Amino acid sequence: MRIQNLSSQPAKKAFGCLVLSVLLGPLAGLSLPGGGALMSPAAMADSEWLRTVPVVDDDEIAALIEGLGSESYATRVRCRLRLSRIGLAAFDALRQARKHPDSEIAIVARKLTSGVEVPWSVNTDSPVVQEILDEYGSRSVMSRRQRIGELASLPTMESFPALVRLTRYEAEPTLSRFAAMALLAQPVRATLELRSEWAPANAREDAASDAPNSENDNWLGLSSHDRSLMVTHLQQVFAKDTQFSGLWMRQYAKELESGRFEADGWNKLIEEMESSWDMDDGASPQDVARGLIAPGAMISGNEMFRLTWLNAERARVLGQVDDASRFLSQHIDVIPPRTRELTDAALWAIDHKLFDVITAAHAKHQSLFEKSPSLMYASAEALLESGQPALAAERAQQALELNPVVNSEGSGQPPLHPVLLESHAEAHLRIAADLIDRGLSDWAENEYRKLIDELPLHDVSSATARWELAEHLAELQLPGQVVALLQPLVERMEKDDDFRHKLMAHDFDYQSLRSHLDFQAGLDLANREDKAAASERMQSAFSMNPENIDILIAMYRMEWNEAWKDDVTSQIQSVLAEIDEDIEETQQTFRETGNGRPGRQTAIRDLLLANFYNQYAWLVSNTEGDYDKALKRSIESLEMSPGSEALLDTCGRCYFAVGDLPSAIVTQRKAVELTPNSPPLRRQLKLFENAWLDANPGKTLGELPHVVLPITKASPSELTDRQRRLGVVPPDGPLSFLDN
Repeated sequence: MRIQNLSSQPAKKAFGCLVLSVLLGPLAGLSLPGGGALMSPAAMADSEWLRTVPVVDDDEIAALIEGLGSESYATRVRCRLRLSRIGLAAFDALRQARKHPDSEIAIVARKLTSGVEVPWSVNTDSPVVQEILDEYGSRSVMSRRQRIGELASLPTMESFPALVRLTRYEAEPTLSRFAAMALLAQPVRATLELRSEWAPANAREDAASDAPNSENDNWLGLSSHDRSLMVTHLQQVFAKDTQFSGLWMRQYAKELESGRFEADGWNKLIEEMESSWDMDDGASPQDVARGLIAPGAMISGNEMFRLTWLNAERARVLGQVDDASRFLSQHIDVIPPRTRELTDAALWAIDHKLFDVITAAHAKHQSLFEKSPSLMYASAEALLESGQPALAAERAQQALELNPVVNSEGSGQPPLHPVLLESHAEAHLRIAADLIDRGLSDWAENEYRKLIDELPLHDVSSATARWELAEHLAELQLPGQVVALLQPLVERMEKDDDFRHKLMAHDFDYQSLRSHLDFQAGLDLANREDKAAASERMQSAFSMNPENIDILIAMYRMEWNEAWKDDVTSQIQSVLAEIDEDIEETQQTFRETGNGRPGRQTAIRDLLLANFYNQYAWLVSNTEGDYDKALKRSIESLEMSPGSEALLDTCGRCYFAVGDLPSAIVTQRKAVELTPNSPPLRRQLKLFENAWLDANPGKTLGELPHVVLPITKASPSELTDRQRRLGVVPPDGPLSFLDN
């Protein structure tokens, strides 16, 4: 229910209404630097709310609470009605009374503070906030948590009062703390999104380097006026709050005033929270067993970890990189002793060059590091980045030797079960793929070679290692090495039906393998100027896999003679016509089956159409055809699937094809930003940049003109929602708790 007129509400709703009066009241009558009084319509409404709060003293409230357990029914009813009318003035005392030794008093106190009847939204909230908070108090804990996450995705100043409301008066402590962390994280996420907008790299660097006290006094996207409002609100609402969430908000208010992350204040709070872990016996055995809550904890270990990691990220985004490193290193013990959390924090630290964090984590959790290849590689990468290649290579070798894939004879150790050996092999594959994503090609190749060398050719993991390594070497433009890897595999599949069927059961496709082998062999022969043999292998490759348009593009670029060029051009036109048919068929199919319905079906439709548009645009922009149409379709594909580095790569190529070099560079830079270690993406960016420099002699890339691109940018929540609909686990990070 939304309150429009307080006097018209039934008495039983008065408590909820009065809750909101104090929450918003502190903003009324706030003085501006020029001496004028700020009195917006919202502040005027807040002032009226404030005047409705009864003037009472603590003794009266204490007496009324004791009266809830009176032997007289009339006294109990009178006290309960009076407390509900007092509202927020009695909230803290009632919250303490939830643990009253008199069970009847405790029960009534819980009901009065449950929040079920509280109208959590007010008429000064935006329509979006009001919709999110509609019937908030009657929802489950999980649903309320989701609503808090939705509020956190809104602009900071739009949802700030509502999140403060929830932090202060949410009866479930975990949700109160979640709302508090959302308040801390909200401007950080907004700043990260701002710094990754579609702009030239130098413009993004300028935005990223804005000092907190620059001319416009911009601090995480918040003006001095915004911060002044927030500080006053936080100080008054949480002045007497002794909950952890309230202490966090008072510390946040100090930082809003100073414009800096204040590590000392958070250090004291963390020490206080750590000393409180054994004060409450409410932790379930299951939570204790999973390590989520220490025995008797008032706050879970996971919350402590998220809060500490979030604060380190806040310091980093504010430009206090040394403070971020010191802060997380000092509190490295709050990271749960589990591989997942340690790995997430370690990789985040590596991405931002906070190598001291890795050193501290390794020292604190040495036994876990030495049992986990992922953690050992993280430690090795930190050493490599900090200029210690020899020690880095040593740790990478230690990581490689973990999880043996075969039993060693004469080792003196009991043999490992075949199922465990298979699990180890799969782990090596996952690690190798991750190392490639992180740009550690040599270590990744060692992982693949281990499986190739130690396992027989017919082993599925060995075959997978050959295929994945071959794909990576193809990206590095090493066709001869690709042929050496795939030739034995393809020949075995051609000779051994059982082996071929075995691989097919694991999603291997013989025709695709054969085609890729011929394609790479053709490229290798072309490099050696054997035109006849190269042409034959290329044609064979395309005939076996006509969906691989990269083969057709490579053939187009060979330009052996006019007959060859005419033949390839004809094949290009044929493929483009087929793509047009696929687009029309997909659109028709989804029109007939309920085009536009939300959920997985819409995601699949958009994914299919985006793929077809992208194929058309990629083929045309790399060969010949209607370049303007290709660019249009590329942009449409990005509207359907924002934030895809592959689609951005295509769009960059389309801008290059139409001669818009600045737009090509900006788009390609965004693709590289999303996948910084992709060799093809980096090669194409270099091509575009060199072309612009050649066309603009005497200029540098720092003088690239500003461009505004008609390309949709995916927000973190949109990316996460799409990943979930398609069954993909979203990546973790310091702000990911908002999306879980």
